[in-house]
Amino acid sequence: MVRLVIITLLVCFSHKLLGQNNKINAGKFEISIGGGAVIPVGKFASTSTTGFEQTVFEKGSDQQYDIGFFSKENHGHAKRGGDMNLEINFLTRRFWVHGLSIGQSSNAVRLELANNYFSNVQGPAELRFHEDFNLQNISYQLGYRFKPNNGSFEFRPFQRVGFSQLTFPFYILESINFPGVTVIHEGDRPRLNSLYFETGILSTILLSKKFDLGFNLSYRFADFDYIMYQRIVPGGSTTLIVPDQVNFRAIMTGFRLAYKL
Repeated sequence: MVRLVIITLLVCFSHKLLGQNNKINAGKFEISIGGGAVIPVGKFASTSTTGFEQTVFEKGSDQQYDIGFFSKENHGHAKRGGDMNLEINFLTRRFWVHGLSIGQSSNAVRLELANNYFSNVQGPAELRFHEDFNLQNISYQLGYRFKPNNGSFEFRPFQRVGFSQLTFPFYILESINFPGVTVIHEGDRPRLNSLYFETGILSTILLSKKFDLGFNLSYRFADFDYIMYQRIVPGGSTTLIVPDQVNFRAIMTGFRLAYKL
């Protein structure tokens, strides 16, 4: 809400400075497709192994164990990824934009530093596989358009609020001393759900009366809580309840092509 208020004040102030009094594509629908890079920042980008060793509980009892696992709560180890998106917007007569945004992105996981940690613990192991951070989102978009000096360029600050899903961050940790002996998540791997927020600005250049080319720059975030149930296979072992969280934080930058109906 604070971000939305700030954006509103900024665009209104810019409107007065620029002396805008024309109507830009008033009362029209717009559809666009786009893509670009998703650059992890903050906790999502961190490659520290601090916090990998934590106290967890045995399933079905109060027994506690100190174990090391690939914790994402403060260190996501995410690589730069890609994004694709679709927007359907309504351009009002008062320069406001109301729309629906649908997108998906994918970020692979860095394994090098995590493997350095696991190879030096008691019972050394190595990560053989880790699911990418595959995120889908759908959100309502509110934006505001203004044109400096009524030229062919347009700027559009925007705020998106919606819903997102993330693939379960499943991984396989295999023993170095006993190949084939692995630590895995036991049970289903449901998609993780979270509210989704994105704040950014779009700058466009008019190509024709119907088409424009735009450049997006935005910051997006979502928090995904989940629980792993870890055990050793084959042979079975104590099942441990391991809570964790993925703090998705990223900058998205890319291009889009829009068509006005």
